Amino acid sequence: MSLLQRTPFFQLLLALVAGIILYQYIQIPLDILIGLLVVSIFIIVLSFFLEKSTSQYRLRHIFGIGVILCTTTIAYYLCLSFEQRNNFTELNHRAIYEVELTSAPQEKERSYSVQVKLLQRYNSISTTPVNGNAMVYIQKDSLASELLLGDRLMIDAEFKASDGVQNPNGFDYAKYLKRQGVGATVYLASEKWKKTGQNTAFSLKRFANKCRNYLLEIYKKYGIIDAEFAVLAALTLGFTDSLEPDIYQLYSHTGAVHILSVSGLHVAIVYGAIYFILGFLKRNRRQKVARLLISIVFIWAYAIITGLSPAVLRASMMLSIAASATLFNRRPQIYNSVLASAFLLLLFNPNLIFNIGFQLSYSAVLSIVAYQKAISKLYVPTNKFVKSIWDLTSVSIAAQLGTAPISIYYFNQFPNYFLLTNYAAIPLSTIIIYGAILLLFISFIPFLATVVAFLVKWMIWTMNFVLGLIVSLPGSISIISITSLQMMMLIAAILFFTSFAYNKKFAPLAIGLSLILGFFVNLAWRQYQSIDGSKMIIFSDNRTPIVNFIDGKKNYVYTSDELKALNVGNAYWRSSLLETPKFIQKNEWFEDGFACFKGKRILVLKDDLLRYKTSKQPLEIDYLIIANRLRPRIDEILELVVPQKIIVDKSISQWYTNNIKETCEEKNIAFYSVAESGAYVEDF
Repeated sequence: MSLLQRTPFFQLLLALVAGIILYQYIQIPLDILIGLLVVSIFIIVLSFFLEKSTSQYRLRHIFGIGVILCTTTIAYYLCLSFEQRNNFTELNHRAIYEVELTSAPQEKERSYSVQVKLLQRYNSISTTPVNGNAMVYIQKDSLASELLLGDRLMIDAEFKASDGVQNPNGFDYAKYLKRQGVGATVYLASEKWKKTGQNTAFSLKRFANKCRNYLLEIYKKYGIIDAEFAVLAALTLGFTDSLEPDIYQLYSHTGAVHILSVSGLHVAIVYGAIYFILGFLKRNRRQKVARLLISIVFIWAYAIITGLSPAVLRASMMLSIAASATLFNRRPQIYNSVLASAFLLLLFNPNLIFNIGFQLSYSAVLSIVAYQKAISKLYVPTNKFVKSIWDLTSVSIAAQLGTAPISIYYFNQFPNYFLLTNYAAIPLSTIIIYGAILLLFISFIPFLATVVAFLVKWMIWTMNFVLGLIVSLPGSISIISITSLQMMMLIAAILFFTSFAYNKKFAPLAIGLSLILGFFVNLAWRQYQSIDGSKMIIFSDNRTPIVNFIDGKKNYVYTSDELKALNVGNAYWRSSLLETPKFIQKNEWFEDGFACFKGKRILVLKDDLLRYKTSKQPLEIDYLIIANRLRPRIDEILELVVPQKIIVDKSISQWYTNNIKETCEEKNIAFYSVAESGAYVEDF
C-alpha cells in the first residue's frame, strides 16, 4: 500500500483547503452551493450501487470524487456561515450600547485593547438586541486597568470599519480582524464608558483566564519579575503582554521566537510530565486507559489556559489522536495523525489556514517527520552525548527545511546561527518548563518554592544572556525579502527534491532545478526593476509625518520619529530591495521642509513655518504636504505658495481635512487625503 493510500486525510485536507481558498476569490450563490452538495451526496450513494458491477475497477474513483466534491462544498459553506454569523451591521452611527468583554484587556502604549460582543442598543424609547464583535480601544486610566474578561459595559460609541492596507506592502488589519470574526473598531475616552456588571454564567474561557492569572501571580510571589517574568509567562502560559520589544527582537533575530509562544514542544513536555507523574497507573488495562485519558485531559486544560494557539491546538489534537489509537492497540500513522488534526481544526475554524502560527507549526512538524530520520542517518555517533547533540541538529535542520520559505516571506529575515540558538535554547527552555511545573506544584511550600523560583529565574537569565551573545556575532541575521510567488517556488522545489530523494526518478529533480532557476530569474528581475525607479511616498501614520524619497536603490526618509518610520516602511523597503533608509533633515536637495527632488518642488509643512509670513509673489511648487497634526489656515498658506497638488497626511483631523478639500475644489487644486485613500505614491 502506497503512502498516499495509507494517508486518506491528505486528499480530504486538500479538498477542505481548496474550498476555503475558493471562498476567498469566487462568490457562489447559496442555491448553487446546495445543488453541489446534493450532487456530491448522489455521487457517493451511486458509488455504493456500482460496487458490485462488472465495471467496478473502471469506476473505482467515483466514491473519491464524490467525497472530495462534498468536502470542498462543506468547506466553502463553513466560510460563508462564519462570515454571515459575524456580519457587523452597527457601523457609522453613534448610539449607546451594552457590550461584554470577550477577551482579557491588553495593555498598549496609550490604551487597553479588548474584544467585545455587542448585546443591546439603546435609544430614548426602546432597546434593540444587536449582534456582532468589535475591537475596542479604551483610554488608559485606573478604572480601565481593572477591567476583566466577562465584564459588561455601557458605552457611547460610533463603530467604524477597520482600515485595510494603508501602506505599500502593509498589514491588512481589516482582513485580519474579519478572519477573527471582528467587524469594527472604536476608541473610547474615559467618559464614554461605564461598567454595569459582569456575566455571572459559567464561562470556560473566563475560568481559564482566572487560572492563568493565578499561576502568573505565583511567579511574581516568588520573585520572578521584569524580563525573566515576561519570558517565563510567554514560555509556559502563553502570556505575552509583558514582553518588551527588545526581548522579542532578541528571540526573533536568533531564531528562538518559537520559544516565546506555547507550541508542540511545550505540550509534549507537559504531557510527558503528567504521564510520568501518573506512572503508578500501569497495573492493568483499566489503569492504563485512565492514565492516558487523564493525561489527555491535562494537556487540553493546559491548551485552554494558554489561549488555544494554533501550535498548541495542533499538538494537543495530534497527541489525542495518537493516544486514542494506542487505546485500541493500533499503531498511529504519523502523517495521517498530523493531517487529521489539521482537518479537524479547519472544520472548527476555517480561517486558521491563514494564521502564521498554524502554517509554521504544521510545516515544521511535517518537515521533521519527512527529513529528520534521513538527516540523522548521515552520521551515526557512538558517544551518547554527541548523539544527543546530533539528534538536536538533525531536528533543527529538518524543521528549517520546511519553515524557512514561510518565515522568510513573513518576517524578511533568516537567523544564520539557528543551530547555535537551538543548542542553547531548547535544552534550557525544557529545564525551565520542568522547573516552572515543579514551582507551581510546590508553591504551597514557601522555602522550596523560593529555591526553585531562584533556579528558574537564573536559567532564564542564562538563556537571555546566551542569546544575546549569539545575536552579537557578526552576520547573525540575513535580511531577505521574497514574494509569495517566490515562496511557493521554494516550497515546491523542496517537495520535488524530496520526491527525487525517495524515488530516484529524474523528472522531480529536473522540475526542482527548474523551479530554483525560476526563483533566481525572478529575483534578478526584481533587482533590475528597482535600479531606475524614482518615487515619493507619503506613508499613512496618524502620529508622525513619514515622507519617503526613492532614487533607484537609494532610500531617503524625512520624519520626526525614526523608529516609527522603520516600523511602517520596512516591509516595503525590504520587498523593493532598497538600501537601509537614510533619515534626512538637511542635504543638498532638502532643507527646512523644502525639497527639489527629480525636478519637482515639494514642501512638507509640519509646523508654523509659513505663519505670519508675507510675500509679494507666491512661490509655485508641485506638491504641498500638510502633516504632523497641523491646524493650518489654508487661505493664508495659499497666499505664499501655489501648489499643483495638496496632500494631507493621516495626522490631520477630519474637520481640517474637509476644510482643505473644499478650498482645493474652489481653487481647482488637485487634492489627496492619506486618511481616506491610504499612502500617497508618486512615480517620477
